[in-house]
Amino acid sequence: MEQENDIDLRSEEVQEILTRPPRALVRWGTTVFVGILAVVFVGGFFFQYPDVVDATVTVTTERPPVWMVAKSSGKIKEVYRHDRDSVHAGDLIAVLENPARTADVLQLKERLERFSTADSCVRTAIFPDKLALGSIQTAYASFLRNLTDYRNFLELNLYARQLAATEEELQEYRRYIGHLNRQIALDREQTQIAATVHEREKGLYEEGLTAKAEYEEAQQALLSKHQSTEQLMTTLSNARIQEAQLKQNLIETRMEQEREANTLLTALQTACDELKTGISDWELAYLFVGPADGILSYNNVWQKNQNVTGGDKVFSIVAKDMGQIIGKIQLPSEGSGKVKAGQRVNISVTGYPYMEFGYLTGTVQSVSLLADEEELYTVTVSLPQDLHTSYGKKLDFGGELTGTAQVLTDERSLTARLLSPLHYLWEKYF
Repeated sequence: MEQENDIDLRSEEVQEILTRPPRALVRWGTTVFVGILAVVFVGGFFFQYPDVVDATVTVTTERPPVWMVAKSSGKIKEVYRHDRDSVHAGDLIAVLENPARTADVLQLKERLERFSTADSCVRTAIFPDKLALGSIQTAYASFLRNLTDYRNFLELNLYARQLAATEEELQEYRRYIGHLNRQIALDREQTQIAATVHEREKGLYEEGLTAKAEYEEAQQALLSKHQSTEQLMTTLSNARIQEAQLKQNLIETRMEQEREANTLLTALQTACDELKTGISDWELAYLFVGPADGILSYNNVWQKNQNVTGGDKVFSIVAKDMGQIIGKIQLPSEGSGKVKAGQRVNISVTGYPYMEFGYLTGTVQSVSLLADEEELYTVTVSLPQDLHTSYGKKLDFGGELTGTAQVLTDERSLTARLLSPLHYLWEKYF
């Protein structure tokens, strides 16, 4: 059998075909191949399709739901609102388990909001001693201590009493100085009389009309008056020195009063601020407070004693008027330059298989100018407000949906895509 195959393969007809193909076959085969290439190349100019940029998307509203996230872990201690209740910004929703008594902390917060460091308020403010405040207890004790110190300073008013006593003493010294000035004036008149008598006795003595003893007596009287005047002047100087010292004492006392008042007031204000900060930290850690007006929606928590882990989304507030339904795409930097306003977006919603429900079709409204810390751009997409898919099915919308978006960028022909590498190499190297 092998010999027969060898004979057939080595026959002249087979050898002729293998060594020299028919010219017609070669000519027509080349023509057909070139024709096919030409048809593909020319048809490539007419066959166009867009690039697709994939990204995650969130279908939300202009006023999206606001989530309340647990800042710490623990059990739900108190629940004040029910699911679907209307709430306002600032309403207390729930409280996590903690050592403080919620009513005591809220009462203290209300009193602090009405408190000021004005003297009249410090004198009349009332703060209970026995409050269960947990981690805030130390700050509250410091506040009460500083409040008591400043209140005692205002009520005892020791510096004012000291100032009043010094003022009274100063007034007495001023009256004393006035008496001394009048005594000096009288003494000067007496000295003048003694000087006149001395001059008269001196003249009589020199004329020999009187004894020397009488002249010496008049001289002694004049010297005594001079000595008395000097003593009065010394007393007056001492009184004026004492007056100046009392004035200095008044200034120093006032400065000391102002310094201590400022010190006590600053300590009270600092303690008050620290107490308010402690209350704010406690609220952030343990309270769920409505951040906006709307409808309360429970997530994974609906009753007391349920465990909550820090970072869990526990409640949400859905606005009564949510505005237009829009899509928010987190677009990676790669390929972001292709995305422009007006381009079509196809969205496959999580939980709604696109093979069964189809996809939402939207339009790019805007692209953020700058990327965030994670190098992602935010793209806003307008969507049909009835949320009907390409299959005509309506999606249920509770405030937020997630999914995958495909942004259809500018279309390019197949030929342009095939020639792009050649164009790049030409521009780069030639």
